[in-house]
Amino acid sequence: RSMDFLVTQGYAVIEPDAPIFGEPGRMNDNYVHDLRNNLSAVIDELDRLGYIDRRRLGIGGHSYGAFSTVNAMVHTPFFKAGIAGDGNYNRTLTPNGFQTERRDLWEGRETYMAMSPFYYANNLTGALLMYHGLEDQNVGTHPDNSTRLFHALQGLGKTTSLYMYPYEDHGPAARETLLDLWSRWVAWLDLYVKNPPAGEKAVM
Repeated sequence: RSMDFLVTQGYAVIEPDAPIFGEPGRMNDNYVHDLRNNLSAVIDELDRLGYIDRRRLGIGGHSYGAFSTVNAMVHTPFFKAGIAGDGNYNRTLTPNGFQTERRDLWEGRETYMAMSPFYYANNLTGALLMYHGLEDQNVGTHPDNSTRLFHALQGLGKTTSLYMYPYEDHGPAARETLLDLWSRWVAWLDLYVKNPPAGEKAVM
């Protein structure tokens, strides 16, 4: 699933680090702030170097990368389109900790809420394509994450699409799934990044 393929389709592919800093055990208190500022700095530098058109940017990721993709799209105005796969979009559904977060929901309530893009879905900018394996066994990324976010975005009139893949676990594996995903990803980016439309709608 290397994103390098997109270079052949006329895109510059950037894989930046977005470090989150803070006191031990409390780094995630700065998650939204650091994510936003890191992305802003990366975009400014790439624009300065002449590698990108900052008016036509997309973002994407899988699992934790999907979670970060949607957070970027609800907390910044930078991206025309996003692609998010097998992600968690509501941290209250992982109440006993996740990734580097060792506090439970009741100890770190404000951080859990701030890191949950579901609660900021009304602020989404750009067009979001999601995909999810129907047999995702990862405890933190149950497929309900994607269906609930899709319903919320659809109800808010945001531009979104969701594809659910039978028999797929936490990450697409079947050749047929991967070929289908690539065709949808390229079409999505071509439509919303290369040639952003005036009118958009939700589809499933």
